[in-house]
Amino acid sequence: MKSLIIDVIGLAGFGMLAGGVYLQYGLATALMFSGGLLFAGALMAAMRGKRVT
Repeated sequence: MKSLIIDVIGLAGFGMLAGGVYLQYGLATALMFSGGLLFAGALMAAMRGKRVT
């Protein structure tokens, strides 16, 4: 349950960050920024998964 709450808070924060970029710079920039952050997060999660045994 604790992990679920942390995930929801993280997703809400990411959504607010992407929304702020959208409001400031427009849709194209917000999509590129969000995609880059999601890609970096996926790479970090994949690297973390390999180290944990």
